[in-house]
Amino acid sequence: MPVLALLAVGVVGCFYFIENSSGRGEPFAWFDGASAWPSIAIILFAAFLSVHFIVRTYVDLGQNAVMLGVEFRLDVPILEKARFFGWEMTPTKPRTSHFGERIDMETLWQRYLCRGRFWTRVLRAAPMTALYILAFGAAFITLRPLIGDFPRPPIRGDFPYSYLMALTIIVFLFLTFFVIDAILLHKGFLLQLEEKETYWPDATFEKFEYLIEFARPKNESDLADYWDILLISKRTEAVGGLIYYPFVILSLLIVARLSCFDHWTWTPSLILALSMHFSLALYAAWELPKLARDYRDKVLERLKRRRRQALMPAGRAPEAIDIMIEELQSTHQGAFAYIWEQPAIRALLLPSGGIGLATLLQYLPH
Repeated sequence: MPVLALLAVGVVGCFYFIENSSGRGEPFAWFDGASAWPSIAIILFAAFLSVHFIVRTYVDLGQNAVMLGVEFRLDVPILEKARFFGWEMTPTKPRTSHFGERIDMETLWQRYLCRGRFWTRVLRAAPMTALYILAFGAAFITLRPLIGDFPRPPIRGDFPYSYLMALTIIVFLFLTFFVIDAILLHKGFLLQLEEKETYWPDATFEKFEYLIEFARPKNESDLADYWDILLISKRTEAVGGLIYYPFVILSLLIVARLSCFDHWTWTPSLILALSMHFSLALYAAWELPKLARDYRDKVLERLKRRRRQALMPAGRAPEAIDIMIEELQSTHQGAFAYIWEQPAIRALLLPSGGIGLATLLQYLPH
């Protein structure tokens, strides 16, 4: 991020010298309220940062997937192909004398990672970005008599501000949909898990030192439910943290329009555009924790039911299930974090923090 900030300042410096070689360009000042160059530098930094966040999103999720694969012994080769949109039928293991059909966790995890490949996600996010821009353009044309045009930039000279702003908005929107795609992909993974109990591979039992030489433990279903929640909490923590990125860019765009830099104005059309971008990311952020909590509630209900059944026959001790129930109820990681620790709530504070910073900086020259 410091490198990108220096790069943005350097590019703006080059444009400044080119524009002012004839003495007719935009002057430079920080807080005199008469220069757009600081705002242009912030906008350019937001564009560079959006590209950085897109790459970082993919890298962070990839590293998290590798870590979880090693921890739960799901580090199997990723499938070559999977359905581009939507999910196939949930992969299951056949019925046995003790269990009905169960979800093949290893295959489901493979499909999940296959859909998360970088170019696959780019090809999903790009059409969503284009459709959103077209829909917003149509809505703007319809509402234009009521909300007016976008404000004109108070810039002298020939600097292509409109092109820079359009490019930044497009990259920002693509970042938003790239993050939303990760959230929707994880949402589909959770929805498939809700259908049946899960079947974990033998390697997972060996990793957690459960002997399966002759048969799996009698509490196999309890362990599977327990591992489900642990996997979901650790994966959701990585996916949910991505929601900060669009709000960071949105905050920078708000700060770039401080009146202490230049005579920037706010019009209803601009406020409507930023509000739509804000709502878009926020909706996806709220969906993920809700689904994860619903799944945890179902798992806890299954464990409690087994505990009641374990009390009936002799020789069955429900203490292990009691411990699992207590641990799952006390899991506050990822989507199961407290409401004030949710990324969606903290992300809400970023634009409001930008507004507060805007108010503060306006008083700095005085």
